Amino acid sequence: MSKGLMLFAGNSHLEFAREVARHLDTRLHEPDLAIGRGQQIKWFSNQNCMVDIKVNVRGRHCFVIQTQAPGRALIGKDDNGVEKFGEDLRVSDMIMELLLLVDGLKSAGAAKVTVVMPYMPYIRSDKKDHSRVCIGARLLLDLIREAGTDGILLMDPHFEQIHGFCRQRDMTLDVLEAKAIFARYFLENLDLENYAVIAPDVSESKHSGPIATLLGLPIAIIDKRRVDDNEKTKQVHLIGKEDVRGRDGIMMDDEVASGGTVNSGAEYSVQEGVKSVLPAPTHPVFSSMEGLHKLQDDPNISQIVCADTIPISAEKRRILTKLHVLPVSKYFADAIAILHDDGDLEEYRDGLHAGLKELRSKLK
Repeated sequence: MSKGLMLFAGNSHLEFAREVARHLDTRLHEPDLAIGRGQQIKWFSNQNCMVDIKVNVRGRHCFVIQTQAPGRALIGKDDNGVEKFGEDLRVSDMIMELLLLVDGLKSAGAAKVTVVMPYMPYIRSDKKDHSRVCIGARLLLDLIREAGTDGILLMDPHFEQIHGFCRQRDMTLDVLEAKAIFARYFLENLDLENYAVIAPDVSESKHSGPIATLLGLPIAIIDKRRVDDNEKTKQVHLIGKEDVRGRDGIMMDDEVASGGTVNSGAEYSVQEGVKSVLPAPTHPVFSSMEGLHKLQDDPNISQIVCADTIPISAEKRRILTKLHVLPVSKYFADAIAILHDDGDLEEYRDGLHAGLKELRSKLK
């Protein structure tokens, strides 16, 4: 890798950050730093955080890897290399870590700082549903930019118009798409002659349509109506059900939280003639333990496939045994290398799609 690139990580998903560093063959500067210079990120008993950059970053291009999920603060390792953890951290704590890391790096003379945030919190707060509601996604991006960020890299944000939330002259925003990664898994592991793509709602059809094209599958769309703000929805029609009846359905989405929408979508699809449903959300938020049990016990759900953009605890994995997690760290490593060299992510995406077409031809 180029001499100018440096990798830093907060506490949100260290396993993922370490995999990115491994693919790049580059050292990762972790919260505890582990080189005898003290903690780079330290949480105090008053719940304040201090970031103290322990290495020379002057003139370097620094990438800060910080997805957004609850976790624990890494405070060091014992004599046997076993990690020691301190405070339990919330999503808001991880955001503060990120802002302080960016500010600290720029204050220390970094030439450029790019935030690598596989999953962005507040992403669903993207519009004024009510007259006095805060648009949380815009505010978060404003904070990240004001901290000194030069660019940000996301995967599958909830809405495509997120680019409009950034003034590109102030902070560039790049997006990695997971559909090519999921499509390769499906091509290699499923008998796709028996499958179709089910869009969980009309808005998601713009993402489900391209993967149906990549896989050469028919598509149906669930027409659902959200009753209120408590995540309850009602399905009223399966558009295109004649094309998918008697098939297993792949249900793409950007994330799964409580899982209620997945359960109800699977149940409705089966009622309309689909054999079973394979949900494939990019981001495994899994905010409800009760919801995990319901997903596991749902007879309409054959398997769940997701990316590793958010850490999934051992307890959650024990509950949800039908879960298969696709690693995406290599793709982020590739994207970091491209961005560092001022390359074109569109060419990278086109290459992934071309690889899928070649794979489809071989499998026919």
